[in-house]
Amino acid sequence: MVAYNAVLVEIYPDDPDVNLENVLETIKERLPSDIELKDYKIEPLAFGINKLVAIFIIPEEEGKVKQLEDLFASIEGVSMEIQSITRI
Repeated sequence: MVAYNAVLVEIYPDDPDVNLENVLETIKERLPSDIELKDYKIEPLAFGINKLVAIFIIPEEEGKVKQLEDLFASIEGVSMEIQSITRI
């Protein structure tokens, strides 16, 4: 039986003009089939800039967190930070 982890990620725009809704659509399009976007919300960050907070469900396998990090590295205009990883 495969165990799963919940990964809480914060996605920050590199520029105030970055549309986080478009970033979210890009994430959904590029997400590997074995990684699920469970929930997300757009929250205020500072000075009228928002951040995207998302929870991903990933298999507890070597390299899956790196795969998620690589996905965000491939999206122009944002950076990400993993806030927590919890086994579920």
